Amino acid sequence: MSHLNDESLPDRTKDGLGNSKWVEDMRTQFEELNHHIAGAITDKNFARAVALDSARQDILKDLCLKDPALVDEGFFTFIEHCARENASLISQIENDMEELTTKSSQQMRMQVAYSR
Repeated sequence: MSHLNDESLPDRTKDGLGNSKWVEDMRTQFEELNHHIAGAITDKNFARAVALDSARQDILKDLCLKDPALVDEGFFTFIEHCARENASLISQIENDMEELTTKSSQQMRMQVAYSR
């Protein structure tokens, strides 16, 4: 995964012809990050998911600081879609955790009742 830097942006965008290619490259990076974040969430590797999401947020900040005009409506729609997917996965994990907590609590009560 490449990271934005001051030298690469002007070369790619100064004539306007490289804008769509550059934005497409950023979209591809976001897709890859989103896929890895989804995998980390599914694997319940929350430290990795947080680190990947932090990297994704850094790229977004860099992108907006470099030239906000590069980010069009379609790109923001894409980013919102990624966020919804991740939110859905996180909700599922939260539900799973609540279910496990409930089962664990029930088992503990059963053990206490059995040991009396």
